[in-house]
Amino acid sequence: MDLCQNKHRCVRAVVLGVTLAGILVTNCRLLVPRNGWNKQWGPLVPHKAFPGDCGICHVPDRWDILRDDFSFDHEKETGYRLEGSHTEAACLRCHNDRGPVAVYLARGCGGCHPDPHASSMGLECGRCHDQNNWDPTGLIAEHVRTRLPLIGSHAITPCESCHPGASAGQFRGAPTQCDLCHRDDLARATSPNHAAIGWTTDCQQCHVPVGWAGANIQHNFFALAGGHAGLDCAQCHPSDVFSGLSAECYACHSTNYQSAPAHVAQNYSHSCEECHSSAAWTPAAFDHTSFALTGDHDGLDCSECHISGDTSTFSCLDCHEHQQGDMDDEHEDESGYSYNSQACYQCHPDGRD
Repeated sequence: MDLCQNKHRCVRAVVLGVTLAGILVTNCRLLVPRNGWNKQWGPLVPHKAFPGDCGICHVPDRWDILRDDFSFDHEKETGYRLEGSHTEAACLRCHNDRGPVAVYLARGCGGCHPDPHASSMGLECGRCHDQNNWDPTGLIAEHVRTRLPLIGSHAITPCESCHPGASAGQFRGAPTQCDLCHRDDLARATSPNHAAIGWTTDCQQCHVPVGWAGANIQHNFFALAGGHAGLDCAQCHPSDVFSGLSAECYACHSTNYQSAPAHVAQNYSHSCEECHSSAAWTPAAFDHTSFALTGDHDGLDCSECHISGDTSTFSCLDCHEHQQGDMDDEHEDESGYSYNSQACYQCHPDGRD
């Protein structure tokens, strides 16, 4: 970028982004009308093909000043339309002693604008730049053509973060492996300790480009739903052990089983899912399909039927106070009748008469 000796950014240099005929700007005289002229731009363009009437363009007493009412329809007179910042560029930036402007025009942008990318980005400047200024546009769409499309947090990351040579116009050769850019993030990942476990590559298995926080491993072998969702890895994987663990509920929830009322005393099954869901331990609900808990049986405590302390056995007679003599008389015509709970259940599976 050209600077004057007063450290001001030169308007013309900013607009066009190149040095002026190879001459460093040393003062602010470049801030002249578009059709004006500064000696530091070099000799004037030859006038051999210009009209003989100098008054068409120049004021009578100054050769370096054009008339205020001077205008030139560039598209009409030359067939070439000026767009964007080129409409404000000084004529002598293109029309000077460096040679016919047609030669430079045939070279495209590179005819006037030195390529800071040293041709490494190709010669189609319009892919990233327009004629308004040099600020690049459409980089996210362009990046889709590379090895690393810009999505999530990468879309708002400064180019220099991944391309250290960006200030010099060099963008090629940037790494695409997560760990090569995110070494600091890897060092901070201590719960679990990624480096100690060997989790130093393939970050995309757990992380997404939106952000490092909230990593979500594809835990297909054990669904992290309900109460298991959002848990810290260490709660199920103590001492950073991630292989060889049982998926059975009791393996992690033995303490819950031991502290639950009647579970040990009544020898409840270790298959916790028979009564509990992964949403939470309470409320528990046993699927009592073997005997519908309806009517008077609905809401009973387990111990009222399973009086022996073992849920594999039950008693009907302790609740239904039927005298054996009365029952014997009532069932005298029933084949296979026996006065015991198991026999009651065989004929009265739903508890009704």
